[in-house]
Formats: sequence, C-alpha cells, structure tokens
Amino acid sequence: MREITDSVPKPMIEVGGRPILWHVLRALREAGVSDAAIIVGYKAGAIRSYFGSGEELGVRLSYFVQEVQDGTGRAAEPAREFLSDAPFFFSFGDILTEPSEYVRMAASFEETPTDLLLAVRRVEDPHRFGVVSMDGDVVDRIVEKPPPGTADGNWVNAGIFITGPLLFDYTAKLTPSERGEYEIPDAIRMMIADGRSVRAFRLGSPWRDVGTPEDLAAADGDAGVA
Repeated sequence: MREITDSVPKPMIEVGGRPILWHVLRALREAGVSDAAIIVGYKAGAIRSYFGSGEELGVRLSYFVQEVQDGTGRAAEPAREFLSDAPFFFSFGDILTEPSEYVRMAASFEETPTDLLLAVRRVEDPHRFGVVSMDGDVVDRIVEKPPPGTADGNWVNAGIFITGPLLFDYTAKLTPSERGEYEIPDAIRMMIADGRSVRAFRLGSPWRDVGTPEDLAAADGDAGVA
C-alpha cells in the first residue's frame, strides 16, 4: 500500500467513495457511540481537515496524537484520560465490516459484560493476522502472525474491541515484540493469564483488513461496507 499511503494516511484510503475511517465512524454511530477519540499521527492534518468536529457524521470527535507509531498496544494511550470513565469501543482504522456488526457487538457486551470483548472473523489464510483460539466464546489464546502452516485455527482478531480502563493496566506492562512494536495481543495474553474475562464475538458479515491493494479492490466490491 506504500504508493497509496505516500499521499494519504491509511485510514483515509477511499472505499466506495469514502475513507475507511468514515465507514468505521459511521458504524460506531449506529452502535450508539456519540463521542469518539481519533488517534492521529502520520499526515494527521488530512484526517482533521476531512472530519473536523464530526458534525456531518453525528459523532463528536476529539483528536489525540500518537507521537511515535510504535504499535497498537500504545495507540490508545494518548486518549487514556478521555476513555477513563466507562467501557468503550476500540477499533483499528483500516478494517471494514457492516455497521450492524458493531450494533450486535454492543448488544452482546451489554447482555454479558466482560473485561474485553474481541471481534473475531474466520479467514482462509490466518497467518497474516492474530490467530484466536476459543473454548466456546472464551478466548484462551492469541498468537500474532504465526508462520504459514502453523496456525491452530482460522479465527482471527478482527480489530474491533469493547473494553474498559482496565486495558491500560495491561498496555502499561507491554514490552516490544519481535517486530519491535507494542502489540494489543500481548496485552490480551496478559489479561488471560491473570484470569480476566476475555470473550470472543464472531462476525458473520463481510470483513476486510485493508492491508494490500488486493484487499482494497476486494473491499470496494463488498456490498454493505461501501
């Protein structure tokens, strides 16, 4: 995606005539979110100028800067105070699925609260993602980007979470991974090891992690996320 992201940040790549981040924010609004924090870094001005205060989308937006892009495990840290009072959605800015999945996920969390609700999706080629092992709906293991042919299943981290301020107790303990990044799956592993409740929410709709030009072309062809 480097040729595309030379000019725009990844969340601003357009799918169906709108930035990926627009689709994420629309889905959050449909799930009842009224205030959202956007973590910006690379080419932050493009995001701020497009979305502004969020009035067009009906979501009040606040912006927080991740000074060093050092992984998903540190991404929410700049908004820690903003997120300190109640459970919140945490969504990656390069994933797409139908808004109805966010609505269903919020309802599932409300019905059965948990320390972390993790959206998962079944894929054919899991080695690009965090592979999630479950006992029923209980997440008992997550392995980030296992070597091809070694994954013990096809359910993967779909990049949407509902959690609460407790998450920051675990992200604060993170150390860099083999890729030199602070990663959310490592925080989830620590939560599981401590006996925290980590539950899976299975997505049933089309889902894309827009990580390659092929993903982008496929996402443009998916009805329901454009």
